[in-house]
Amino acid sequence: MTATRSGALDLGQGRYVTEHAAPVKLLLRAWRFVRHQPLGTVGLVIVLTFIVAAVFAEQLAPYSPDKQNLRHRLEGPSAEHWLGTDYTGRDTFSRLIYGARISMMVGFGAVFIGSGGAAALGIVSGYLGGWSDKIIQRVVEAWQAMPGLVILLTILGIVRRMDNVNVVFAMVLAIGLLSIAGTSRVIRAQVFTIRHQPYVEAARSMGAGHVRIIWYCILPNVFPLILVTMTVGLGGVILAEASLSFLGFGPAGEPSWGQMLSIDGREHMRRQPGLAIWPGVCIALAVFGFNIFGDALRDTLDPRLRQR
Repeated sequence: MTATRSGALDLGQGRYVTEHAAPVKLLLRAWRFVRHQPLGTVGLVIVLTFIVAAVFAEQLAPYSPDKQNLRHRLEGPSAEHWLGTDYTGRDTFSRLIYGARISMMVGFGAVFIGSGGAAALGIVSGYLGGWSDKIIQRVVEAWQAMPGLVILLTILGIVRRMDNVNVVFAMVLAIGLLSIAGTSRVIRAQVFTIRHQPYVEAARSMGAGHVRIIWYCILPNVFPLILVTMTVGLGGVILAEASLSFLGFGPAGEPSWGQMLSIDGREHMRRQPGLAIWPGVCIALAVFGFNIFGDALRDTLDPRLRQR
């Protein structure tokens, strides 16, 4: 009876340790990241702030982004309108919050498409090598030689003239596809070094197929690099979306930071400078946050750069 109770007690303690080990380990890693990467922590806070603003825009914005009040047009900051109003009396703070939604949607969507395609292309090219690698790399070089901005403007110019087409989805798809080539070469270089490692040769000698080796040996070791390129690439995608919206190729009728800079800020900057300043600050902060967080993540995940 005692042995049974002891065994049950031991089993319960083991289950308790197993259930609570993962959260404790995660907290320790988070604390280590905060302690060793203070600038990266600042970037993470900035990134999370914009993500929360994008997800909970309806709850956080004090006004609807399209609510007009001509009596309060082009007003400065006040208790009712914290960052002032635009030329039709719309609340600038509310429009900035809703603008985060467009930037985050385009940013994360394009990065997932670009990183997913780049991972597939880079892993296949680096693992197979030989003629397959040469053919894929010639295609990638031709892909990179294309003028990206011209292609984006052409695609979005056509899409905006079509009925019942989602401009945001078209922007996500176009930016994501154009970003595949450059990232795939970085992943390919990493796969080249991994495919000759002893554990890959051991798996091959034991009869493992190509798919199994790629899934269990190559992908887990390349995933940190993919994660870092995704994080760093988000800043560039947000900047590209703001540039396209500034040029008038963004989604019509929806607030975006680039569009606010172009329409509101450029035309009414002298009377209400905040219309140009605040969207620019949001764009700069978003790009800065993703870049420094991506650099800190790279230093943490790369064993050659990891601080001891």
